[in-house]
Amino acid sequence: MEALAQLGGVIAQSDPALQPLADLKLAAVKGAKITGSAVPGETLTIRAEVAGRMGGLVQVQGDVLVGDRVILTAQVTLSGTVRGA
Repeated sequence: MEALAQLGGVIAQSDPALQPLADLKLAAVKGAKITGSAVPGETLTIRAEVAGRMGGLVQVQGDVLVGDRVILTAQVTLSGTVRGA
């Protein structure tokens, strides 16, 4: 969950058309489903997409896979401060 939120933050801050947010942090988790686990040595693939942004809130939808097996899906909300506001 933490890795998904962090990747979502990186993606949200990388859009050159939008001003970056200061103090971005995890604010909420919605619809999380943990369907498996990983063991040491396995490689995780983390996919995240910004589903929406309004002011200082960013909605990110994503999942985590081990191989082709989905072990987590969730929507996270990140909260930050619009710089200069």
